[in-house]
Amino acid sequence: MTKDVVVVGLGVIGLATAAELAARGDRVTGIERATIGHPASSSTGASRSIRATYEEPHYADLVLRAIDRWRALESRTGRSILHLTGQVDLGPAPKLETFVRTLSAAGMAVDELDAAGLRRWFPELRPRPDERGVFHPSAGTVLAEEAMTALAAAALEDGAMLIEHTQARAIEPGPSGVTVHSGSSAFSADAVVVAGGPWSNELLAPLGLTLPLAPALGQVTFFEDAALVDRPAFADWHAHDGVSGEGVYGHPVPGIGFKLGFDAAGTQPWRADAELWDPEPSEEAELLDYVRMRLPGFPERALKTQRHPWTMTPDSDFVIDRRGAITVAAGCSGHAFKFGPALGELVADVVDGIAHDDAESFRLDRPGLSAATPPPDTPIAR
Repeated sequence: MTKDVVVVGLGVIGLATAAELAARGDRVTGIERATIGHPASSSTGASRSIRATYEEPHYADLVLRAIDRWRALESRTGRSILHLTGQVDLGPAPKLETFVRTLSAAGMAVDELDAAGLRRWFPELRPRPDERGVFHPSAGTVLAEEAMTALAAAALEDGAMLIEHTQARAIEPGPSGVTVHSGSSAFSADAVVVAGGPWSNELLAPLGLTLPLAPALGQVTFFEDAALVDRPAFADWHAHDGVSGEGVYGHPVPGIGFKLGFDAAGTQPWRADAELWDPEPSEEAELLDYVRMRLPGFPERALKTQRHPWTMTPDSDFVIDRRGAITVAAGCSGHAFKFGPALGELVADVVDGIAHDDAESFRLDRPGLSAATPPPDTPIAR
């Protein structure tokens, strides 16, 4: 049955949801407080990592669905979205063993690497004594700007209206639907999806749906070197003495070289009214210290450094669930972008009341959401 749906927030999850609902024949209006891909938003920037090295099997399966759907979007729009060169993961032995089990159970190839194997992929790496790692090919880079442009194009082609510079101020449930108020405008619909990232609680709290969300600011640095573009992505899950964060991740970026960042945000507070986040020089310096310590000889030509928000939940899992006409799609926890079109499908299923195995992990009433709001600099734990 065709319905009217308003999607609030056009980051990757909201945009993918708008595209999926429009493809199903719904009348979709997507509204965005700034612009799609705005520098102060969570879905800004040139690239994001995509990997299947998760300890939770449902995430590995979700990655495979996301890759299939990204490929379908590439075919439809003619845009290059995925740059899959594989990924090398370093970390404690128990974590790596779990990665191998999860990848194998999902039917993905995986290679276990000794120090020599690690150096074949990253000659600059200085392994710890007896250090091992894993490599899997279903990983690499999502070209985020291309992905957002492609999702928007697909949504518009299927009839969605995407309205920028329109901030949702309040949501008013009614007896037969819901109204989204935005300044002098009002949008009436059968259902609303709140995908507002770090701004979500502004709309949810008045409805009694306050979530333990912690907006935080992540920082990444792009290293300029064309020779790095065909390298695998990289994830070092070890804690590092004297270096902030629990680990470091990175991936190749066509046209630039390689991107690296810590997997934990800094302590600078997030502000709802920010238009741009200036890089933190001390964090960039720490990252360069890591490179010199762990990857001596790795190119250090830092082309640019960027900060953008992500929104942590206490358990690092997303929040995708429905209460009446209101569906919540929030809590990206620093690792959601890679799943974009697969999450759009999942959110659309929740809106439509279709059972979905993954939805159990993202419920509003799960035990993991009962914990206190995490500190903003909580590391990405998934």
